[in-house]
Amino acid sequence: MKNIKFSIIVVSLNTKLDFIFTLKSIEKQTFKNYEIIVVDGDSNDGTIEEISKYKNIISKSIIEKDNGIYDAMNKGIDLSDGEWIIFMNSGDTFFDENVLEQFKLNNYSEFEIVYGDTVINTNEFNYFQKSKNFTNKTLIMPFCHQSVFVKSELLKEKKFSTNYKLSSDFDFFVSCFLEHKKFKKIYMNISKVKSGGFADINRQKVYNENIKIIKKNYNNIKNYYLLYFIKFFQYFKDIIKIFFPKKIIILILKIKYKKKLKK
Repeated sequence: MKNIKFSIIVVSLNTKLDFIFTLKSIEKQTFKNYEIIVVDGDSNDGTIEEISKYKNIISKSIIEKDNGIYDAMNKGIDLSDGEWIIFMNSGDTFFDENVLEQFKLNNYSEFEIVYGDTVINTNEFNYFQKSKNFTNKTLIMPFCHQSVFVKSELLKEKKFSTNYKLSSDFDFFVSCFLEHKKFKKIYMNISKVKSGGFADINRQKVYNENIKIIKKNYNNIKNYYLLYFIKFFQYFKDIIKIFFPKKIIILILKIKYKKKLKK
């Protein structure tokens, strides 16, 4: 079996402790044919010093100001030379130490985008988030970008648009779907991610960008208005979070994710 190589791109900006946490998760992988590419937006919290300390496991790094996370991700893509690319935000980790090994044992060479499931860490509890298939009715990201492997030649060809600040990954995958790129859903937990990230706390802006992406790519008025409904429903949930005590919100979420809770 071909001994494939992974490019793991870590984007950071003033996330020192989370950055270290992510690096240590990567270092634990049993399959070692990977490169770690760090793209830091010129942090001032000590992250740059940590990049220097971990130079024995960091293959390549860029430290400079960027025009947002997708600009930083594109810089990492340019530096990559692995067959498959996966992105990890600072604070996110692989599900366990065998993720790359398990992926390598299967032959996914005929596919260009391979995605799996995710564990979401809310600080109060963890729950499983199952990925969904990409279809012409998909309105929001059906999987986490930390749980998807993409062929590097595809990312180098298309890159992420810097016209979007929060939903460029969605724009990328919609474009891939419409161009009939080969997607593969696998029933495997790939990553653990922290809730409350930039996209989570700016959910309305995410939907605004998704609306633009749907309008640009699909001639389907039903999808367009359905996303507006989802956006309105998010307003309702945001209002509830303002007026209800945190303990009540946590209880509601535990009930919602009862069957998905990770013990």
